[in-house]
Parts: sequence; structure tokens; C-alpha cells
Amino acid sequence: MILISAYDENTSIINIHEELPSNTLLLSSISSSNIVQWLPSSYTFQPYFKLNPNQSLYTTDQVIDREEFCEKKFCNCSECIINLNFLQTFSINNISIRTIQIIIEDINDHSPTFKQSNIKLFIAENVPIGYEIPLESAIDNDYGLLSIQQYELYPIKNNPFRLIQLTKPILQLNEILDREIKSNYLLKLIAYDGGHPSLSGEQNIEIIVTDVNDNAPIFEQLIYQKSLPENQPIDTMILKIHANDRDEGENAVVTYSIDDLSSTFNINHQTGEIYLRKCLDYEKQRSYSLAIKAHDNGMPQLNNYATLIIDVTDVNDHTPDVLLTEVNGTKTNNRLINLPECTLKDTPLLYIYITDEDSGENGRVSCTINDTRLNLIYLTTNAYSLQTSNSSSFDYESEQSVVVYLQCSDFGIPSLSTSILFNLLIEDCNDNPPDIIFPLPFNQSLLIPYETTKTPFILTQFIIQDRDHSQPNIFSYTYIVSPTLDISLINNGTLILCSMPTFTGQFTINVTVYDIGNLTNRISIPIHIYSINETMLIRSFSIEKTSLLLFITFFVIIFLAAILIAICFLIAFILRSTTTTKLKKKSIQNSSCESTTSSNERAGSSQKTTIEILDERNNSSNRVYQYGIQQTADMKVINTSGIHQSDFDYSEKVERYLTHLNNRITGIDIDEGVYGSSDISTDHAQQLTTRPSSINSIHSSQQTYQDSFKRFEQLYSLVEHQHNHHQITSLDTSAYTSDSLYV
Repeated sequence: MILISAYDENTSIINIHEELPSNTLLLSSISSSNIVQWLPSSYTFQPYFKLNPNQSLYTTDQVIDREEFCEKKFCNCSECIINLNFLQTFSINNISIRTIQIIIEDINDHSPTFKQSNIKLFIAENVPIGYEIPLESAIDNDYGLLSIQQYELYPIKNNPFRLIQLTKPILQLNEILDREIKSNYLLKLIAYDGGHPSLSGEQNIEIIVTDVNDNAPIFEQLIYQKSLPENQPIDTMILKIHANDRDEGENAVVTYSIDDLSSTFNINHQTGEIYLRKCLDYEKQRSYSLAIKAHDNGMPQLNNYATLIIDVTDVNDHTPDVLLTEVNGTKTNNRLINLPECTLKDTPLLYIYITDEDSGENGRVSCTINDTRLNLIYLTTNAYSLQTSNSSSFDYESEQSVVVYLQCSDFGIPSLSTSILFNLLIEDCNDNPPDIIFPLPFNQSLLIPYETTKTPFILTQFIIQDRDHSQPNIFSYTYIVSPTLDISLINNGTLILCSMPTFTGQFTINVTVYDIGNLTNRISIPIHIYSINETMLIRSFSIEKTSLLLFITFFVIIFLAAILIAICFLIAFILRSTTTTKLKKKSIQNSSCESTTSSNERAGSSQKTTIEILDERNNSSNRVYQYGIQQTADMKVINTSGIHQSDFDYSEKVERYLTHLNNRITGIDIDEGVYGSSDISTDHAQQLTTRPSSINSIHSSQQTYQDSFKRFEQLYSLVEHQHNHHQITSLDTSAYTSDSLYV
């Protein structure tokens, strides 16, 4: 019977019995994927199972023998379960592992057998009742209920022995033996298995009763236990056992033997030293249970048994085995992988499967790769996908092949690793735009004379190259002209001016070059079509225009300067007029106040009047000298300060004035003023020396004396006269200051 059940979507469990007929259908379809591939871990079972094109699982002509699987360590003898692992690929980015778990049930196809069909046993006549003789167990290659279930001993009657069934059949003495009565017994031991019908095997036993050797060897312990690493060297002693026999002589000499069908261990018969004869392998057998026999040399021989249990510990002694497959499941043998340089990011390139016969951490493997442009994506235990990374940049023009170093290491101590080198062959893609070798980018316009250029006229010849080797050097062109111009551009890259435009000027031709993959490059060609005659006129006009411009600029500067000077004079005139108006108003006020004063009051008072002699050719700032005039008792002048003072008489003032004037003429530049001290400031003194052109023009001292005297009398009389008649307001007082009257 075949029973099918599902553990999950990727695992199915099938129960079958051994020795199925060939071509027996086990599962109609193991996967919905069209691509299903055996994984390396299941290659061992390919002789027994097969997949047809419809992904159906069948048995082959090879007989499935559960006992053979157990012997070859294909499965556990207690429960024979094998796993068939397949790689199912639904898409490039969707793969999984499909597991078919097959449980092989045993059938009763083996009969119990004994190693020896006839044996002889020697037993002393003095052995006590209850004495036990261990017998050899029968062998049945079936397992579980189908293995040996019971033993029977014949004959039942007239037999001093009975059978004790424990883990091994044992004869137990129920009656006292007497060699003189009976020296031997013929018995038959039959072993039955649990099948229906039950199968059996038999062994003939001859028991010979001997004289007394009544002490059997006794082991120091009934169970010996030892742990060995699987890399334990051969021919090393692993254990020494010992058994004591209380007899003497030959009856006390003990001989050892070991019951090991695999012949992995042997024992020194005299010393009891146990040695390793074959290499241990944890992955094949993890423990051994051996029966050790000790017997003496007495007659009959007495023996005893002990059990030796050896546990094998795992050692990291297997390097990882790496299998590379392409994305479609094909095994990669040459380790050459084609990779287009335009491959998208996160694209699977191949799958990596690692097997390690070690167990636990010693069998768990991690892989690394030396190129950061590639990523190892973890799929499942010891399975990876090699993909392009986000930073991948493979360029065929820079490199045509890449050597990738893959290293897979297990987690054992020390770690074992396997290294693989494989090549990525970079394939070219159309990823480079065409390069415009000629013409080079224009820094200035292409000059074309209008009158002398004959059309059609070749403007330029394009030279184009494409760095993509896989692309043919076939290019196409488009262009845009602004403004409109009659040109043509043929496929060989020749740009032709077909006819001259109706006007001269600047034209721009924008040319776009396309390769066969529609990648583009652009260049702008500026063209200046000009007239030779027009250029000469423009140059002549330019020179004349420059001269005229300089001339006009000069006159504009002069005009602006004249306007600026006029504005300055206007401002000065306005300020002068304002000052004169204020002085007139003040003089009128003083005159009015003075006229109300009585003549007696004026006769008893005196006033100091300042008279300035001016150079009539200059303005009021060119003052020659200041004179303080003291009126006589009968003469009065008004002082703007309103203070009347007494002073020297008139004749003395004239004398001093003329003396001072004579000193100026003769070069004596000392000014003591009317009162013997200077009435003028330093600025005034400087003006005396340099400014009075009227005095410097006098020819003789005598003439100067007479002219000055007359002038002084005129000045003094004029001031007095104006004062007496109250006509001050009629004078030209534009040069007056706030403290003096001026003539």
C-alpha cells in the first residue's frame, strides 16, 4: 500500500513497502513547476527512483531493499526514512526546494538464520542448578515486528535445560548433571520472526558434560563505555579489559574474543587490549555495541560476557562540496557565465549549492565572494543565489571578463573551506552614444562670403565613432536650422549648403546623430553668411562714427562745465543780495534812532568811526587799510555800534594818517594805527603788502602826500556831510560790514 500525505506545500510524505515492482507510480506530480532538478544530496537514490517528463515519480528496475538501505546507511534501521530533494524553478526570482519524504516499511522477506547451524557446548558436571549458558542469537534482516520475536528449544521432555528469552537466548540448567549417567545432550534451537506467516531458522546444539572446572572468568564490569573521535588513528589501543578466574592452572588462563561483524575493532586474546582496525566515520555510524567474551582453558571451558559501547564523536573532517547551476537548472561545468553589461540590478546569475558530510555546525556552510558588484542571496540551508548588486557597474569597454573568487567555509573548528574560481564574460550592450570626432565644437561662427561662395557648398564632413563594439558603425542624422536655410545632410555625414539665402546674417544648425540603438549626440554649428561689400561700408562708417562721437562728447563736457559755473555765480549773487538787504534794513533803523537825539547831546559826545579805503577795481574783500577816525568837537559821525567816544582832534588824525602813508610808500611796513597800535588783523596786514595796487602806482612821495591829504579830506567831509543831512541811506553800502561805514 502507498500512502501519501503532505507536511507543508514543499514537503510530501509517502509510505511504501520495500521490494515494490518496477515502474510503480509513487506521486503523479511532484511540482507545478516545469523545471524540476535533482539536488546533489539525493543523487544516491536516482538508481531507485525516477522522474518522467510530467514530473511524476516512479520506481526503477532496481529493487528497493530496506535491509540494504539500512546496511548502506541510507536510512536509520529503526525507521527507514529517505528524503528526495528537488529544485523547482517557477521564475528567475522564484525558486524553492521540493522534498519528497519516503518512509520504507519492512516486509517479512528474510528468515532467521544462525551463524553456525551446529555447535558444541561443554559443561561441567558440577555446575549448579540455574547455571546459564548464553547462546548465539539468530539473525533476521527484517526489522521491528518482522524480526526475531521468540525462540523455542526442543526436545521439551527429557531435557535438563530450559530456554530463557531475554535479549539473547540463554540455556538454564534445571537439573543436576551426571556425566556418568549421560555425557551429552542433543538440542534444537528454533528462532521465529513476527511475520504472517512466521518464518523460522534453527540451530543444532550438542551439550557435552565434562568433569569439573567450576569457576568461569568474571569481568571487572559488565558494561564498558568509550568515546572516540572519528579521526582516531588506526592501530591505536582504545581500551584494555580484564577478567578474573578463581581456578588454578589451565582452568584460570583467560582468553578474550570480540564479536564485531564490521571488523572495525580487534582484541588481543591474551592481554584484553582492544585496537582500532578501520577508520571511524561519524556520518556513517555513530556508535558501536560489541560483545566481549572471556573463557578459560579448563575442561570444559568456562566463559563470561561483557558489553563494550563505543560512541563516535564528530570531527570537522569534510570540506564543503560546491555545485554551480545556471538559472534554468543546468549544471555549470566550464564555470563560464555570460553577463551582458546592461544587466539590471538584482538579477540572478547562477545558483550555488553546498554539501558537507559533517553534521551540526561542522556541516553548516557560509560563502563569500570577492567582488562587491555581486551579492550572495541566502535561499535555504547551504544554498545561495548569485545576483548583481545595487552598485553593479560592469562595462564591456573597460573589461571583457571578471574573475570571481568564491569561498565556502563551514563552521567547524578548525574551519574547512572550498574555493572556486569562475569567469564572468562581459557581453557588450548599446550603452554608449556615438562620439563626434569631427567637427569639434565651434568656438566661433563659420564664415561664408555671400558673393564668392558657389553652391552647392560643403559645410563640413562628420566623422563619427561608436565605442560599442557590438554595434555596427551605421549612423543617421537629423538637423534643425534657425533661421531657415537650404541645406542637406546625407547619411555619409556630409553637410551641404544647397543654395544661398535671400539675406545675410547668422544661422545656427543643430545636428543630432543617432546610432542603430537610437542613442544620440548633438552638435551646434554656427554659420555667418556675410557680404564682402557690406563689410567694407560698415568698417568705413564705423571709423567716421567714432570720430563724430568723440567730437560730440567733447562739446557736451564743455557745455556741462559752463552750466555748472553759471550755477555757482548765480548762487553767489543770491547770497550777496540777501546780505545787502539785511544791512540796509539795519542802517535805516540806526539812522532813525540817531535823528531823534538832540544836537547838544551830540556836541558833548564823541564817536569812533572806522573808514576803509578800498581798491575800487576789486570787491570788498580787498581792503587796503582801516582807519579809526576821531571826530572833532564840532564834527560827528555815526558808528553802527552806537557808542560815542572823545578822541584827538582832526589835525592830529590827518598827521598820523599821512605819516603812516608815507611809511608805506618808503617801504616801512609797520602799522601802529591811528592810536599807536594796530587796528587790523594778520590777514589785513598781508593784504596791505600785496593787494593795494592804487598806492603802488604812485610815482613820487610828494605827489602821494598831496593826493592822500586831499582824498582823506574828501572822505572825512563826505562822511560828516552824509551824517549831518541824514542821507546815509543813499550811499552805496553794498560793501559795508556790521561795524563800520565804508566809502
